[in-house]
Amino acid sequence: MSDLIKHYRQLLGIAKSWAEKNLPGWCDDLHRNLLARHGAVEIEGRISASSMNMPQLAAALEDYEKRGWPRTRSFNDKANNTRKDVPPRIANIFKLWAKLGQAGKVESTTRASLLKFCGRQTGKQVNNLDELSLKECSVIIESLKAWAAR
Repeated sequence: MSDLIKHYRQLLGIAKSWAEKNLPGWCDDLHRNLLARHGAVEIEGRISASSMNMPQLAAALEDYEKRGWPRTRSFNDKANNTRKDVPPRIANIFKLWAKLGQAGKVESTTRASLLKFCGRQTGKQVNNLDELSLKECSVIIESLKAWAAR
């Protein structure tokens, strides 16, 4: 199972928890109906997200977003315990890397393999995408786009 599919399944669980707390009358049955509408099938007697592929999982997450789920794309800064927004250029790199993984062009979609790829593109060791300059990010984004187009 790819890391991205696993991540999307985790996000579905988070969205379900949010819905149960914030949407009046939301229950497990409504969650299973939502999954079934987006292509989930019955496994061992119940509708399961594990039967869904990437586009189906993405559609289910989008459905939750339309219902008001505040899907934030940010990370925690453990050093000073504050929350930072992910810069759009870095989010774009992750999105392109994930699309290459979905297309089967990348063997591993892990963060470590992305950092290695970025290191090869920039000619230096990259430990964190935040340390990349705008120009380096642009080079990486353009090379990812070109790779996806092939």
